[in-house]
Amino acid sequence: MSVDMSQFHDVLFEECLEHLDIMKKEIETIDYDAFDFEKMNTIYRGAHTIKGGCAMLEFNTESAYAKELEHLFMAMRDKTKQITPENLAVMSEAVEFLRAMIVTLQGKGTNDEAKALAHLAKTQAAIV
Repeated sequence: MSVDMSQFHDVLFEECLEHLDIMKKEIETIDYDAFDFEKMNTIYRGAHTIKGGCAMLEFNTESAYAKELEHLFMAMRDKTKQITPENLAVMSEAVEFLRAMIVTLQGKGTNDEAKALAHLAKTQAAIV
């Protein structure tokens, strides 16, 4: 007997949107003069959770996008990428792009993988 995974979609979408709200709030309240590992870790964990949930339900484009955001936030958390206003503005835009992807899924639509990859490449190139 197979399980109808679509029964979990609404729960996933709500959870993703909650994590995105938290990520956005944390990005907006970063103090550039005092590194806050826990704040950066919260942002990183949000991307990690979205990646895993989307992968579990086979939303592969969204999972791949979240995975790359996870890597970028991990690099900032681990101080291999800079936490600057410019970098965080780019990451905030990427969080909003991922939010739009989740909202599209929530409305029963599909996301264009090529568009997501192009946006991701632009994001990665902008982060120093």
